[in-house]
Amino acid sequence: MLSAIHLVHFRNYDECRLELCPGFNCIVGSNGQGKTNLLEAIYYLSLLRSFRTNNVNEMKQFKSQGFALHCEAEQPGMPSVKLSVSYGTERHLLVNGVPVYRASDFINRFICMAFIPQDLSLIQGAPLLRRRFLDISISQVSADYMRHLQKFQEALHSRNVMLKEKAKYTRDTITAYDKVLAREASEIEVMRRDFSEMLNAYLEQLSDELVGDSRKLEIRYLSKIGPLLQEQHISKEQIEAIYLENLEKAFARDLEVGTTELGPHRSDFSCLLDGILMQRFASQGECRIGSLALKLACFNLVREKVGAENVTLLVDDVVGELDMDRRVRFFKSVCNSGQTVFACTGIPSEIASPDCVYRVRGGTLCREK
Repeated sequence: MLSAIHLVHFRNYDECRLELCPGFNCIVGSNGQGKTNLLEAIYYLSLLRSFRTNNVNEMKQFKSQGFALHCEAEQPGMPSVKLSVSYGTERHLLVNGVPVYRASDFINRFICMAFIPQDLSLIQGAPLLRRRFLDISISQVSADYMRHLQKFQEALHSRNVMLKEKAKYTRDTITAYDKVLAREASEIEVMRRDFSEMLNAYLEQLSDELVGDSRKLEIRYLSKIGPLLQEQHISKEQIEAIYLENLEKAFARDLEVGTTELGPHRSDFSCLLDGILMQRFASQGECRIGSLALKLACFNLVREKVGAENVTLLVDDVVGELDMDRRVRFFKSVCNSGQTVFACTGIPSEIASPDCVYRVRGGTLCREK
């Protein structure tokens, strides 16, 4: 969890320092004052990724040349770690003052999860967003997964570069990466499939609480190791063999379009309510509840794997559409995190006594408790 975070030229903050407590922290302020920006900064220090944009330049303060974020994170029984990331013309990463050059050496030094309005895209949005959700979530409980994903992406990038410049390379040179792709893809697909099955166990528990009427929420992982998106109830070795065979069959097509069309980078998962595809047939309200349940299921799974006290949970404007009963259940769940940072326009009645309260106005913080 975080003990403190320091922002410099980030979004609407010139410079500010936020000290956080274990337990429940409230960031209170009117809309547009910078509450979400603080959550974004925390999230970025955990994952080197924003939950709002893929454009780093959008995060720097207007007219500034870059931004910097610093924090101190702690885990029970381990020394605290100081993390710094700065952007000017390029990115610089420091862990305890020592430069690191790979994102994998920086991320997940503290485990951070976020509940944000954009979570609705897990039901209604593009497959890329669902893959990203799985990749981030699994990497938080498995360092092996990140290594397999990086090796796959490196081989995929090299293969795609050569496919785009096909006049310069022979078929044997391009397909030399196929065995690496197949080996790493088999690991990725099995870990995603297993994680999805574990998520479903938690979703089953949450379905009655959040949806009610004995309805069932579930996800179905769909692999793209072949020409069709489909479930794969097969072994890792079978996945590797099938994917390798299909890469060979699809080579002419890949050469024509200049990219590798089969693989985990094209996989997806479906969200179902009582067996019906939510993306096409569920109401907006059902999709909102479904996305919240999916993130809660993931939160429950991750905190079981790493320990509830090791999870920093960010919550931003996701309870407004919930009725009172569901709000109570939601807050009961998130209060089981070791640390929660809740952005709100007013402290909700369900939180009797927050451990720490900050008020934000125009990028300026004032501690009230």
